[in-house]
Amino acid sequence: MRNTAQRLMMNSGARRIVRRFRRGYGLGHRMITAPLPLDEGLRLRALKRLDILDSEPEEAFDRVARLAARAFSVPIVLVSLVDEDRQWFKSHHGLAACETPRSVSFCAHAVLSKRMLVVEDSHDDERFFDNPLVVGAPYIRFYAGSPLRLADGQVIGTLCLIDTKPRSFEADDAQALAEYAELIERELEVRRQLIRSRTAHERDRRSLAISEARFTTVFKETPIGNALVALDGRFLEVNPTFTEITGYDEATLRKLTFAEVTHPADVASDVALAAELVAGKQTTYTTEKRYVRPDGTAIWVNLAVTLLRDATGVPLHFIAAVQDIDSRKKSEEALRNYHVELEERVRERTAELRRSRDALQTITDNLPVLIAAVDRDLRYQFNNETFKRVLAKPSAVLRGVSIRDTLRPELFEQLQPLFKRALAGERVTCEEVRYRADEERVWCTTYIPAEREGKVTGFYVVSHDVTEQRRTERELRENALIDPLTGLANRRALEQELQATLAQASPFALSFIDLDGFKGINDRYGHDTGDALLREVAQRLTSTVHAGDFVSRLGGDEFVVVSRGVNEAASISGAAGSASVASAAASAAASAERIAQAVCQSLARPFVAGGQVIECSASVGVVLHGADEAGVRPDEPLALADAAMYEAKRAGRNTWRLARQASHAAVAAQ
Repeated sequence: MRNTAQRLMMNSGARRIVRRFRRGYGLGHRMITAPLPLDEGLRLRALKRLDILDSEPEEAFDRVARLAARAFSVPIVLVSLVDEDRQWFKSHHGLAACETPRSVSFCAHAVLSKRMLVVEDSHDDERFFDNPLVVGAPYIRFYAGSPLRLADGQVIGTLCLIDTKPRSFEADDAQALAEYAELIERELEVRRQLIRSRTAHERDRRSLAISEARFTTVFKETPIGNALVALDGRFLEVNPTFTEITGYDEATLRKLTFAEVTHPADVASDVALAAELVAGKQTTYTTEKRYVRPDGTAIWVNLAVTLLRDATGVPLHFIAAVQDIDSRKKSEEALRNYHVELEERVRERTAELRRSRDALQTITDNLPVLIAAVDRDLRYQFNNETFKRVLAKPSAVLRGVSIRDTLRPELFEQLQPLFKRALAGERVTCEEVRYRADEERVWCTTYIPAEREGKVTGFYVVSHDVTEQRRTERELRENALIDPLTGLANRRALEQELQATLAQASPFALSFIDLDGFKGINDRYGHDTGDALLREVAQRLTSTVHAGDFVSRLGGDEFVVVSRGVNEAASISGAAGSASVASAAASAAASAERIAQAVCQSLARPFVAGGQVIECSASVGVVLHGADEAGVRPDEPLALADAAMYEAKRAGRNTWRLARQASHAAVAAQ
């Protein structure tokens, strides 16, 4: 800001000469009107949404204007909002007018640039020297305007200082003005949030009224029994179907609790389930219970209960839905075993399918499983809603349709042998069925023979979604062998790799890698940065060694690389001659050392981890294992490589050492 003021002062003389030259030769009016910003439409919409234009004065804005006038010792301070063709003043300290045309506005230039505009002397500024507000009232000589920016980034106006005499404006002044502008911005944001809240409240009020009307209609007119029950068990409201099921009129029920009309044997379980809802252990529950009618007779019902909570989670009341299932001869006891229960329902409902298809459809449609009945010609005779939804076909279309026409060809070929076994009277299960090729959902499907008078008439299909179960099993298998921090193989995976390699009598080189000074890095930069460094080290190791090498993290800052084939030459039988064996061993050692050297060089390059540039290095111990070395445990080459690594550290770090070729048996005896 100071440099700008200095440039204006240095060029002021030249500007005066140009201005006088133009006036003297009648070159006409030179006032420059600010062009419209590129985002003018968005800016005006943001301003209109504030609903602030032409509003009454507010003390919050006037107070900031007064304070700014006193702090900067200026006669005029404006909170100016730039409208489509005017600038309107929410606060106009020291100025009677409440608006001026936008065409003569200084603030429009600040809105265009979205930066603070400072004019230390308008007579020296080509944009404003002949502006009507400069040559006429209020005779602006000095102007400083800080943009007023909403939370969405739109600049809608300025907080501006005006003086009738020129003055300098330093960087500290600019900072102070910006801070006053922030106070105005906060007030504008409060106003914007208030308008949003008011609009949302009205929208919510209308939605609530509609929801209440819908709820009342559904509650009263649905063909199942509905009841609103207080937390203490009192009936608050019931519909006509509920009174028909229980035999009590509504007035009587309002004086009773649900426990008082429940069979004594079912009260404890019903109360316990309701308590679980209140405790948040469940969001809903379904159970089968008995109501006792006024004449003492019991009636079986299917009860589904949900707990309604307010916006803060505080319980309000229960919503109960009741279905009369007494006509089903009180079958289907409470769910004990998921699969057994489903199979029993399918068998029982098939026996009375013609008499109670609608009841069966209602029950099965609300179960999160696929259920279907298929005849001997492999045509659907029944499907529940879940089955139809998965196959994306309505029930009227599925009934009588062949399985072949609804399943993918490759899926039909996969399941056809199971269909034949089910029609032969065998109950069979397919652990993995994918009904849709465009999704990863996996179903476990059981085919149960349907018998009538000793003959198999078809089979039932019962499928439940095991997608999450399969995913969990896969993750458990992967996590058992993968280091969660680096994604490398862990210690257990390394042990398995060494056991397999030793069992195959494959020659290999094992490199034991330990970072130098890692504790100091952790202490200096923190564990998060240390973890980030370990991940970077893992990536470098993987990219440095051969593609077939086995890279693992042993723990902490220790890594192990198993390179198969490196020691093949060293495994030549002694029959080839001692000179050949020595030469081959030297070649294998050189190959292993090249790997160690590459690792040291790679890890010695600076790392960028956790936003820090970190210098690091590693010490490497290498052991060679030949194919002719039998009876070796996995921990023996590890121990040799570990000892060699410490020799490297004692040698000065950032280097490697090849393990002395002591026998593994000697290591095991230590």
